[in-house]
Amino acid sequence: MIRSILTFFAFIFSSLGISGANVQAHIHGEQKLVVSPGDIIVQQDKRGWSAIKILAIDPWPDGTSTAQCLTYRSVSTKPTTDSLKQAAVLVWHAPIAAGSFSEGWERIGNLAPTKDELVGFFEYLKLTDFPRYLTTTAQDPKALVHKANEHYRRAIALGDQGNRGEAVAEYTQAIDIFPLFYEAIDNRAFTYMELGKIREALADFEQSLRVNPNGMAAYFSRGECLMKLGDLRDAETIFRDGQSRFPEHRDMFAKFLEQVRTLQKKASP
Repeated sequence: MIRSILTFFAFIFSSLGISGANVQAHIHGEQKLVVSPGDIIVQQDKRGWSAIKILAIDPWPDGTSTAQCLTYRSVSTKPTTDSLKQAAVLVWHAPIAAGSFSEGWERIGNLAPTKDELVGFFEYLKLTDFPRYLTTTAQDPKALVHKANEHYRRAIALGDQGNRGEAVAEYTQAIDIFPLFYEAIDNRAFTYMELGKIREALADFEQSLRVNPNGMAAYFSRGECLMKLGDLRDAETIFRDGQSRFPEHRDMFAKFLEQVRTLQKKASP
């Protein structure tokens, strides 16, 4: 088991330009290079030179920290701070354990991250820590929510007019602005269902439940999508568990549970 975990981390870190030796060093608690925001660090390995720019450092209560990084594609000669300004980016944002940068890594300079370099990090924050995203990007929450609501209202009007494709586009803009807008996520999912795009609808209902785990409509409709896609076992679980999870809608869940079990019997050889 330990070996398989090490192999997994070696694969992930290798794809981001961190050698297997450094992964082992990190796992066994060795740390040789302390990084700070703006640091540009490089390392030579069998593929050439890897370079990483540290965008931010997030400390954790246990004393460890995560480096929010921009990684560059490997090059054959040692990079410089000037050459990296024209270098190809491998990953615009990757969270990497700050203790991973052990023997072999070298700091070649420190340049404050630019707005363009931070785009990937901002997108990460938008999806994982929206309050921090607002603070970091200095946006007005009221103005942002107002803008998202404008797209949301336009989407509803377009849907009422039968313009479902345009409605999806407006819902998408509302969600891009405000990823916690689960009402918009739900409505986009329902619109996808009306368009017969069940897999897209399922993905949206799952996204909605990550934002709002107690959303009854998303929970039930996820089961309905699974049933339409032929995933009867998972649909059965949702409709069965939904009866106790949402007792005020017990009859609706029970009705669909019966439908799923009927389909299962028909599908049995």
